[in-house]
Order: sequence, then C-alpha cells, then structure tokens
Amino acid sequence: MLTLVLRPYYNELNTSIMTVSKITEVTIYESLEGGRTVYARHPGSNIRKLHSRDPALEKDLADLREQERWQFILAARKHNPVINGLCEQVEILYELSKNSQ
Repeated sequence: MLTLVLRPYYNELNTSIMTVSKITEVTIYESLEGGRTVYARHPGSNIRKLHSRDPALEKDLADLREQERWQFILAARKHNPVINGLCEQVEILYELSKNSQ
C-alpha cells in the first residue's frame, strides 16, 4: 500500500509549496513449504500471521490426525478389554464388507 501525504510548505516569500512524502506499508509473505502455507509479517518483526493455507494441505492434516487417533485406539486395546472387543467387531465388519463388494 502506497500513501502519498501532501504537506504545505511556506518559503521565505510566504509562498505555499506542496511537498510530497511517501509512506509505504510493506508486508512480507513467506512460505517454507512451497506455498502450501503462507505467512505474513512486517519488516523487522518476528511475529508472523497465517495468511493462507492450501485446502489440500488442510485435508492432508485432517487425515494425519485421524490416523494418529486410530494408532492411539489400537494401542489402547492392549490394556482395555472393552476397546479390544469393539476393535474385534470392527475388524469382522471390515472383512465382511470387503467380501460383499
């Protein structure tokens, strides 16, 4: 964004002369992953704000969270008989659904 500020200046003859000064606001956009996530910051600042994120990346992250959750469930079945029984039922349903397709 470029803003021009006009200020009157009076010389020795009391004649008004307009001076122009530039005030610029610069935003730096950074991405460490080839543009999948873009952050914005001002020059000299270490504070970054999320500017945009690729929707495909959002889906990938959601898939990873779901896989992580299932890893925790499968680890918990070793110590929890209720979870183990339910996992066995899910395995049976999964095998039956594969055979019906």
